[in-house]
Amino acid sequence: MNDKQTSEPSPDNAADAADLQERITEAVPVVRSFLETVLGLMGVEVEVDIDEEENGLHCDLNTSDEEGGLLIGRHGATLDSLQYLTLRVLQAEGLGRMRITLDVGGYRGRREKALRDKVKDVVRRVKDSGRPYHFDPMSAMERRVVHMAITEHDGLRTESEGEGRRRHVVVFPS
Repeated sequence: MNDKQTSEPSPDNAADAADLQERITEAVPVVRSFLETVLGLMGVEVEVDIDEEENGLHCDLNTSDEEGGLLIGRHGATLDSLQYLTLRVLQAEGLGRMRITLDVGGYRGRREKALRDKVKDVVRRVKDSGRPYHFDPMSAMERRVVHMAITEHDGLRTESEGEGRRRHVVVFPS
């Protein structure tokens, strides 16, 4: 394939992108209603800010620190569950798959930074010892952060191992 073929979107891709943008716009009131209803039933006062992005929605759940901790849950488990349920609601409404990210008080950004810092230590450890390193189990989003961060370092590769809640990243020397 030449550069022209790979750099210009095909008519099908352009139509797919337009369809995705339309679905994203249609998803905003559905997401807002679902989150406000569920969080209201949990007794959490929250303001839902939704930003449309190129490939999905980013939702900031603005609330008190105490209620924010409740929404995040242990290791982000509650936030991940709310995010999953939100995606399932959109699919049930016929809006198909799209990326949905829920965040509370910048938790996702802080967690990504912590993972990237951990990767730096793991890189040194694996390169020095020549032995694989097994991360603790983590969500798919967190595993993706680790996989992407490791690609920035030569001489290492990653794999995900385990099933369900036990799925984790292993870093190997190449």
